[in-house]
Amino acid sequence: MTLVTAASETQAIKRVWRRLRDALPIDVLCTVFPGPDGRLRMSVPFPPKAAKRIRAQAAAAGQPVEEFLGDAVRQALARDRSSEAARRACLLNSLLSHHAPLDTAVVPGATLQASSLPPELGSLARRVSAHAGRVTIVDGSGPIAVLIGSEDLAALEDELTIAERQLQEGGLGGREDDATGSAGT
Repeated sequence: MTLVTAASETQAIKRVWRRLRDALPIDVLCTVFPGPDGRLRMSVPFPPKAAKRIRAQAAAAGQPVEEFLGDAVRQALARDRSSEAARRACLLNSLLSHHAPLDTAVVPGATLQASSLPPELGSLARRVSAHAGRVTIVDGSGPIAVLIGSEDLAALEDELTIAERQLQEGGLGGREDDATGSAGT
């Protein structure tokens, strides 16, 4: 950690960079500091050619440099999340559509042996079960199925049974609340 005193953020950042420029064997060094709005800000120095190109692109977009870079980072993160989700969906859909053991008709209440699944799908099912997670399977129209661990399923079924029983007994809160309420008057 390096601390410097300066009259402004810009001056402080420049002093930190001058002090650390040759001290650390790294390609990129950034400075993080709280902004006036309480959010963390990051300062990353660019080589002169890159800085000039960024300023020109920001001007062409009619934006301040900080706003232009912020938008670029947000867009890159969104593309990364989107492409990663698409890659996973593609892998899972490929597993489900290209393996013979899953070609049999699936009927309500059917049971498949994990050993009959493709190794990757069997491994995914075991991980979902072990970590009490859920994996949603999607196609172009949206979610079509959910892979859920047996413990999560049992908990959901228990909650459903309790809710159904409460509805049969006169709604959520049940008759007990009605009886308690009338006894107090």
